[in-house]
Amino acid sequence: MELRVRSSALLVMALSLVSATAAQEFMFYPYYGKNKVIYETFRWKSYPTEHFRIYFYAKEPQTLKNVAELAESAYQKLSEGLKHQLSDPVPLIFYTTYTDFELSNVFDISEGVLGVSEPLLHRIGVHGDMPLDELQRLIEHELAHIFEFDILWGSQIASLYALNIPPLWLFEGLSEYATQDWSAWSTMIVRDAVLNDRVPEMTESGDLATRFPMPRDPSYDFGHAIYDFIEARFGKNAVKDLWQSIKGSPLIRRITPLKKAFNIKPHDFNHEFQKYLREKNRKFLLRENPADYSIALGPKFPLNPYYFTFSYAVSPSGDLVAALTFNVTDFDIDLVLVSTEDGSIIKNITPGFTTEYEYIVYEYDPSLGSDIAWSPDGDTIAFIARDGRKYSLYLIDPVRGGIQAKYKIGHDRPSAPRFFPDSRAVMFTAFTQGTHDIFKLDLGSGEIVNLTRDDYFEKAPAISPDGLSVSYSIRLDNTDKLFLSPLADFSQKTQLTFGPGNTTSPSFSADGRQIYYVGDVREAFNIYSVDLTNGEVKRYTDVWTGNFFPSAHPSNPGTLFFSSFNKGSYQVFSARLEGTIEDRVTFAGLGSAEPPRRFRPALTLDIEDKKIEPYPGLNKLYVARRPPVDVVVSSDGSLYGGAALAFGDLLGDHNFLVMIYQARGLRSYYLSYLNQKRRLQFMPTVFEFTMFYYPPYAYIDPGLYNRLTYQDAIAYRKITSANIEAYYPINRYYRLEGNFGFYRYEENFFDPYSFNRQSASPAGYGYFWNGNVLSLSLAFVGETTHFSPYYGPRAGHTFRFSLAQAFPVAQGFFSNTTVRADLRKYLYLGGDALVALRLEGWASRGRNPYISYYGGNNQVRSAYFYNIACTEGWFANAELRLPLINIASTIIGTIGPIRAVLFFDFTRARFNGYPAKFYLSPERLRPPVVLDAIGSYGWGVQLFLLGLPMHIEWVKKLGWPDLSNPFSFQAYGPFETKFWIGLDF
Repeated sequence: MELRVRSSALLVMALSLVSATAAQEFMFYPYYGKNKVIYETFRWKSYPTEHFRIYFYAKEPQTLKNVAELAESAYQKLSEGLKHQLSDPVPLIFYTTYTDFELSNVFDISEGVLGVSEPLLHRIGVHGDMPLDELQRLIEHELAHIFEFDILWGSQIASLYALNIPPLWLFEGLSEYATQDWSAWSTMIVRDAVLNDRVPEMTESGDLATRFPMPRDPSYDFGHAIYDFIEARFGKNAVKDLWQSIKGSPLIRRITPLKKAFNIKPHDFNHEFQKYLREKNRKFLLRENPADYSIALGPKFPLNPYYFTFSYAVSPSGDLVAALTFNVTDFDIDLVLVSTEDGSIIKNITPGFTTEYEYIVYEYDPSLGSDIAWSPDGDTIAFIARDGRKYSLYLIDPVRGGIQAKYKIGHDRPSAPRFFPDSRAVMFTAFTQGTHDIFKLDLGSGEIVNLTRDDYFEKAPAISPDGLSVSYSIRLDNTDKLFLSPLADFSQKTQLTFGPGNTTSPSFSADGRQIYYVGDVREAFNIYSVDLTNGEVKRYTDVWTGNFFPSAHPSNPGTLFFSSFNKGSYQVFSARLEGTIEDRVTFAGLGSAEPPRRFRPALTLDIEDKKIEPYPGLNKLYVARRPPVDVVVSSDGSLYGGAALAFGDLLGDHNFLVMIYQARGLRSYYLSYLNQKRRLQFMPTVFEFTMFYYPPYAYIDPGLYNRLTYQDAIAYRKITSANIEAYYPINRYYRLEGNFGFYRYEENFFDPYSFNRQSASPAGYGYFWNGNVLSLSLAFVGETTHFSPYYGPRAGHTFRFSLAQAFPVAQGFFSNTTVRADLRKYLYLGGDALVALRLEGWASRGRNPYISYYGGNNQVRSAYFYNIACTEGWFANAELRLPLINIASTIIGTIGPIRAVLFFDFTRARFNGYPAKFYLSPERLRPPVVLDAIGSYGWGVQLFLLGLPMHIEWVKKLGWPDLSNPFSFQAYGPFETKFWIGLDF
């Protein structure tokens, strides 16, 4: 899959720099960063095989044997197919469950990621919450990436020097092609695009692009199809030739592999590739389209934010359908109610964002069953959502939309909730200790019971109307087949479907005599039924893609609801369908037939216990990522340059970071060690930071106000420190922080000679901090903020409260107590438009109160950058952010997204013992006006160029002579044009 290597050390370093130490916030980071909670400390062990070193913590011996056999079988298959041998053993990190996989400190895991491989150390990460045949295919896919990395760059670490990365389809397509397997899901995606004339096209730069929505990146399925086309057009050795041509690619110029290897231009390739795919799928041209049955229920495709429907549930009356959809406007999963009469959307019953759960669980794989259920009494809709480490079942009111109840599920990847006929219990499937079973949740007591307790992989259960029987599918070898069991005894399993292909997603007819299901015996998923009284099998559809989740209308026999995949998305349909008899089967009990087939890897291995070794932890260190070298220009025109080196152990529990940078000739150094093995994370740090700022030159000598410029006032602050930080996440949203450390402060003007005369005068600037600090700080941090993939914060709130105490332990040590508060609120208006509010304040008291500097950018726009100095103060911001353009191509490159902002801010600051005062000069050579508070209002635009967030704004200065009369403000001067680079708060 796409490389997603986590840089945890950099993230926590950012957290440390905003801690309320005596150093205070001497560097600015706009976001705090969501908590990563390490719920469990694993006892890792390792085991060597011929081509792998497997890292695992599972206690069951069979687990290690399974993984070793699957891995070596995958290696044998790929090395023979690719005619290549890897130069080093592959580190394979195996997590027993998906939720354990998410705790990885090596890989960045999000919902939907099944496995990861990375090019630096050739590590593979997978989890065991899947059938063995799917785990085999997953290991093959990720191991194929390691072969790619080895072919392209050679041994481990060599990718550090790779400056030109080939297009993604080249990697993902080969990984799919190398498995020698087309899944039913991938085949359906490609066929749908071909028959609807939506095939992605090769661009001049060598990338694969599409204008149409697709359920996943086309690099996977269409990359696979490209390799099939290359083999068909140029021969089997052409794949090897393609990769050999990439090895000689230029360091900087864009890689266009097809042009280089086969001298075929993108325009010609697109024509030939689409012709190849059309011919390959010609036999499906006369198959049915969902529109042949009826008009889709719900949103019109694709001009609606809810057009993609993962799964659905029908109300007991049949008048409504609850659809689980992807809200493309809010980038969120929602439940919407749809009328079955006219297909209109009645309401969204999960609007906005919530902290009740992290996200609603959804499955791309329809064989696992529908993700929502409607209770037979009509009062409740059930869905499963992520809730902390594991999951919970939620009951929601379909009318009012409020959460009625929540039930913790202590098992992994639960899915397919189904109400019992009396609405008092819910059935679902989940993983437990590596097996996938059917469970019952009693809604009265909350008790969860495992109903199957076997090592078969059961899916998508359906309960008969009388509550006596359950139909479900079982994974046999590498296909799904339907079974029927009495609810009271799942050891009695009667097989209902036979022959080639998959059969899954069962549901009972209203009278309980028939079971509707879907099967792909005709290479596309169609709706079937089997009569439980006589074994008669009927087929109802003959589509070119797939129909799923068939269910009978509760009060209208002969009418079926179903979900159909078409034009890159799922939609719900309702139609009266006449079935055609295709077969008559004889059911077979498990005891009267051969036992269900189980998948077996190609190789078998014997595990030698003496070779199992405990993982040494902090033993050998590795470079964790390519060292970045950056040179940028800050918003005040200063040149900034630097580099960082991150390295750690193989499992990412122990991380070191070395950072060096320079700004205006001032150098800074940073060294830290982060231990994130446990929930309580800690990080010792030593650093020497030298930053610059601009003290108010009015304090030097007010008489010089009109003779000195802002740039004349530049000063520096050097902080040398040794400290230790600690972080304890309470949950996903809240954490505690602590810091204890020593700090040495040195401050002066950047050019002391120029200010020697002024600073020596009685009116000179006397607020430099020079001395030592021994500080202890504590902070409470909360962040429920949801982020947009483009713009940053979009909804929720963020806060940070901190208290820092500096101890006068010896001569030359400062003494103070400092409190700070930072509160932010985001009010989402829809469509990436929002109101953003911020209030930040602080106060430092004691013998040597801490001096803070702020101003400029998006803090106080009418002030210069870091030009406001104080020991206590606050500032407030209010912004209306409106999206304008998602992306735009210009002569200087691609810019965007672009959005507009309307802003208002104001601030008040003072030194202990002195009144608040700001100097503002409306007219040159006139005495400055003394103000109690200042602020600004105006508008601007934000755009992204070369990945940098740039802001151009027109700012009007505001001033308050006396803030006790807040309406006494006055605007000063014309609108000024401001430019700054940085992220929004």
